[in-house]
Amino acid sequence: MTGIIAALAVVGLVGFLFLPLRTKVLFAYFIMMQGFNLIPNQLFGQYVWDYGAILMLVTGSIALFRQPKMPTFNHPYLIALKIFLAWLFICFVWSLVIYQYPLLNTIKAARYMVVGYSMTLILIRVFSVQPGILEYLMKWFYWLSFLIMPIFVLQYLLHQTLLFVKAIEYEGALRAIPVFLPFCLLNLWIIIVKALASEKLRVHEWLYAALALIVIALTYTRGVYLGVLITSGVLIWYMSREGTLKASSSFKVLGAGVVLITVLVASGGATKVAARIASGLQAIGSGDSAHAAKNDDTFTGRLGLAAERFSLSWERNPLLGFGFIHEDDVPREIRRSLRYGTPLAGTAADPTLFSRTDSDGHYTLGFYSADIAWADIVIATGPMGEFLLVALLVTLFIGHYRGRSEHPMGYAVRTGLFLQLVMTSLLTFDGDSLFGTAYIPAFLMAAYSLTGGKREESTSPVVILRPANLLP
Repeated sequence: MTGIIAALAVVGLVGFLFLPLRTKVLFAYFIMMQGFNLIPNQLFGQYVWDYGAILMLVTGSIALFRQPKMPTFNHPYLIALKIFLAWLFICFVWSLVIYQYPLLNTIKAARYMVVGYSMTLILIRVFSVQPGILEYLMKWFYWLSFLIMPIFVLQYLLHQTLLFVKAIEYEGALRAIPVFLPFCLLNLWIIIVKALASEKLRVHEWLYAALALIVIALTYTRGVYLGVLITSGVLIWYMSREGTLKASSSFKVLGAGVVLITVLVASGGATKVAARIASGLQAIGSGDSAHAAKNDDTFTGRLGLAAERFSLSWERNPLLGFGFIHEDDVPREIRRSLRYGTPLAGTAADPTLFSRTDSDGHYTLGFYSADIAWADIVIATGPMGEFLLVALLVTLFIGHYRGRSEHPMGYAVRTGLFLQLVMTSLLTFDGDSLFGTAYIPAFLMAAYSLTGGKREESTSPVVILRPANLLP
């Protein structure tokens, strides 16, 4: 059986090599995103993300040996990104040479950040080699998410899982966060910007926006709700500052929002959404930290988790923290000292190991946690790595605030990419954004890099992309 799988893998890889470059990128990214929840998280005993990452690295290698047709732009945030990538490499080498972690476990712990952030440079190279790939990808991501969102909504109506997404019960409803949610949000921001700037929207764009808002509501995740509210405030402020916000269009968007809220109220979903928003606001002000199990579900508890991991990393190494340590390699004394975290189920060697409680009846807590990305980032890259990542984000946001350059796909796309990066940064306090899913902000940063700036010297022919709308 193993031989058959290996043979099929070789045949598949050979076929992949003959695909056009833009199809290679689309297919690799599609696989990394678990096929937009259309395929299982694991196939043949491996995470599908790993298959997609390998294909993306192959694609980047091919693009490296092709002549660029369009110059790249030397944005300050890309310089900050390269410094951060160099630091990730230092952490990886330090983990192997100084800390002497097992090679395979270190690769497993490092791959999401190292490959994820490297994808920014890979995609920038691809965009310069074959202009038009970004528009091609954006359209595919738009229509893929458009077709899958109704299935996600149907899950809620039928109360049955139809997609390969983790769903849990919440007050009689299925609660889930689809992997394609960032692209729903990205396209939503683009559509709203176009609407507020008095650009004409097509019927399918209005329908997409409505579906995206319903999907957001059905996540029943207060961090997502608060992130959308804050990012919406940034949108209004930024467009007002730019002078692109039109009063007449604002009333149209507001009217459409009222209609959607009315539908949610009629369906009974608005009550749960309002309860989650109120719960999120209440959690922000919660100060009780007596028990980890109680606090891990609050924003203050997540901050406590991040502070605890920061303290432990500082004690281990004020610069590099623990490095790329795998969950299986965490010292027992460190694990016993944890007050915050997510209960573990087990390890690959013993799936029931951590599901057994200790003598006090407490679950064994994981060193890593999907509750807040900053806790995991400081473990893997140390306080210095966390500082460099914050510097990267600040550099990007300041550059956008000060910049007035145009994006080849238009003002709405440039603003939408910026807003989704803001949203992604906010979700680091309620998920593993910028850590476990670094390949998504990598795409956003690569797409944003096409915004005009100081051009690097290039001897290749220059191809200027025409301004284009995202959607046909």
